[in-house]
Amino acid sequence: MSRLKCERRSGYLVCYPHRRKIKRVAGRTLAALGVLTFFLLLFYLYVDKLEMSWLVYPTTQTATLQTSKLETSRPAQPVAETIPQSTVQTIAVTYSQTPEIKTSRPVQSTTQSTTPQTLEIENSTSKLQAVEYLNRIRSEEGIPPVQLIDLSVARYRAEYLARTNLFSHYDSEGRHPVYWYTRLDGGLYGVEENLMMIAYGKIAKVNYTYAIYNLVFNDILSMWGHRDSLLDPCNNYVAMATSYFWNITYGARYYVVYMVAKWVEWVFPPRYEGGRFTAEGYAAPVMKPKIFAVYYVKYESNPASRHSYEYGDLYLCKVLDTPFAKCKDAQEPAGVFTVEKMQDGRWHIKINTSVDLDKPGLYTFMIIAEDLRGIKWKPMSLWGYARVGKCRIMLYTVAK
Repeated sequence: MSRLKCERRSGYLVCYPHRRKIKRVAGRTLAALGVLTFFLLLFYLYVDKLEMSWLVYPTTQTATLQTSKLETSRPAQPVAETIPQSTVQTIAVTYSQTPEIKTSRPVQSTTQSTTPQTLEIENSTSKLQAVEYLNRIRSEEGIPPVQLIDLSVARYRAEYLARTNLFSHYDSEGRHPVYWYTRLDGGLYGVEENLMMIAYGKIAKVNYTYAIYNLVFNDILSMWGHRDSLLDPCNNYVAMATSYFWNITYGARYYVVYMVAKWVEWVFPPRYEGGRFTAEGYAAPVMKPKIFAVYYVKYESNPASRHSYEYGDLYLCKVLDTPFAKCKDAQEPAGVFTVEKMQDGRWHIKINTSVDLDKPGLYTFMIIAEDLRGIKWKPMSLWGYARVGKCRIMLYTVAK
């Protein structure tokens, strides 16, 4: 029953049902809507949900000066060469659905060392120790191990950082690292570039294990993107290189770590020539090809300011494993797209398609596969959920 409100009028006691004031009701309604809007905004910023989860890893990862450590159980920390923790800076790969688009091709000046340094002559002992250490971490997370692989792009990028002192994933012409991976290593597999710099008054000794430790456990201010890259089960190989910059007053040690998803044996490696993209090979039984996609991005006009890199907007897209399925909001390329399972369990891939490069910039061709192993692991970056079960098994970039 409603409460009665009584008052005396003209000598009579008048009672009537009590009604809340309209203003108070409206105020509470607006307040509730405001709270709901706030939490919806937080949810959107945290999840940034995808229209096509198979195609993009959302949000942005930035580089920061590392000042804190993750408080959790971990393998013993390697010797740190007495370098202060506050001098370690890192940057890592990012994937963005809505990249920042620049308006002109850049002309970027870089600082040249008075005595430019290149790669040092080193044995593989430090690298093998680092791979063993990384595999211990992966094993504790229930993730299969990686093997050491040699990539020309890792050596080139390390030398480039030392020669120019441009600490960025982009080169001075605004090209992201997959362009150089394609030029130097053929763009055969999926790759992710992780960079780390140690700035100090003297050149630190080579210690790849120390670099791995920091990229995995001291990555909180970079939002754990490096950690997820190094632990992702999609990546089954790793390439490393190091270099240093020195100009009497300032020194920096650079580490380049490429995580590699090597799952395809190519009969005819990826190739773009004469307006056509072709590729044919066999993917491992555990990697079912799902999507062929082409992304486009303009040249980065300010490489020194960027602490992440991206492939840009979806340009073309083809669903490989479902005959009548189409990618949302993307043009479908014409041509031959074949994916069939062989008797030995491998997936035969054959692509022959026409792709017009109609404007200046970088075009990245990729094949995305479903990981059938069902590995359970826990990414820590805000966008890490988009990694699970989805592997880029080919990245191939051309420039116009």
